[in-house]
Amino acid sequence: MLQSLTIENFKSIYSEKIDLGRVNIFIGANGSGKSNILEAVAMLSAAKSQDLNPDGLTSKGIRVAMPSLTFSSFMYKKPKNEFTVKFTYQQGEEILEDDTVLISTGTSIYSEWTEKNIDYSQNKRDIERKKRNDLMHSKYDSITNDSFKELLEKLNSIEISRDTKQDSRNSFINKIMKYLFIPDDIYISLKNFSIYTANTEALRGVSVESRKQPLGIYGEGLDILIANLTNEERETMLEYTSLIPWLDEIIISADDNLKYLGYKLGRSNSRLYFKDKHMRRNNNIFSAENSNEGALHILFYLALFISKSTPSFFAIDNIESALNPSVCRSLVKEITSLAKSNNKQVLITTHNPAILDGVNLNDDSTRLFEVYRNDEGHTKTRRIKTKGENIESLKLSEMWLRGYIGAINEDF
Repeated sequence: MLQSLTIENFKSIYSEKIDLGRVNIFIGANGSGKSNILEAVAMLSAAKSQDLNPDGLTSKGIRVAMPSLTFSSFMYKKPKNEFTVKFTYQQGEEILEDDTVLISTGTSIYSEWTEKNIDYSQNKRDIERKKRNDLMHSKYDSITNDSFKELLEKLNSIEISRDTKQDSRNSFINKIMKYLFIPDDIYISLKNFSIYTANTEALRGVSVESRKQPLGIYGEGLDILIANLTNEERETMLEYTSLIPWLDEIIISADDNLKYLGYKLGRSNSRLYFKDKHMRRNNNIFSAENSNEGALHILFYLALFISKSTPSFFAIDNIESALNPSVCRSLVKEITSLAKSNNKQVLITTHNPAILDGVNLNDDSTRLFEVYRNDEGHTKTRRIKTKGENIESLKLSEMWLRGYIGAINEDF
């Protein structure tokens, strides 16, 4: 699990560090930079998966813009044609850091991005980073005892500059080896990261496509993912369908024969159907094409947190879309529990105060952040930890609406 993120020179973010928990919820005024935080992580993910072309960025949920608009361009700040995303993670008892610097030499919106070339003969930090990145991009496929020994020999042959005065050669090489191997789970979680935004038409199987498998970033393929849940995962999903009070059964019509019986018009390619427990048994089946949109959104989120086939680290933008306020409150409580039991880490943005009433501020693994822009226009974050003594009796939603915790538009 990632311990922290530091983002520099990306869109409205000049420089900001965020200490992460397992479930991280970001609230703030429109245009404060919440989605920019998610997109900076998605750009890091595209670099780790070597998919920095416009199609690859779009498939991760990034709003692709010209490079000049992707770099910060604040007044009174010297412009830089690169941005950096750093992260820390825990390995044993140590907290280790990795950073990625991305550049684009093009000016078109279709320009590809690359990681900044590093002359790793300059200093030990650059050597560490270059070796780490090269090894990560090999996806660990070629690591054997023999190649490990060969790598050690190569490291021993490195010429250390005269500027390196702190460590002896041996202690320096040992330090490199300590930082060299980003654990598989961290690398894979970064590589698979995407920003999910539920879209009703996509969940109904009518429109919107993305390359993401097994579940598209807008909800495409929900029927296929549910059909391929293990028995244990399916049972877990059914435990949480109390969030959909009318639901009696989830049906996957493998050959979609229900379509030919008139249960849907046929515009949808989804083979997902539902039974309504309040309707007569011979007349209680609804297709995804015709079903309630809230039910589809809830199943989408449950699938993300329950399935082992979905990423272990991901983002959800505007989680409240199409959901009743009381469902929002219950949903956050449930996905917080699922994130812990299924080892998921998530970044969530919302504009609905009801979401906050499902947040337990006494649980350090669940973190709430205000996102705002300071007087210079820089996106900043502030972790909201506890309620003030004089407003202890208020719900978090009431505190937000009254302006006690910020994260609101103040211009009107």
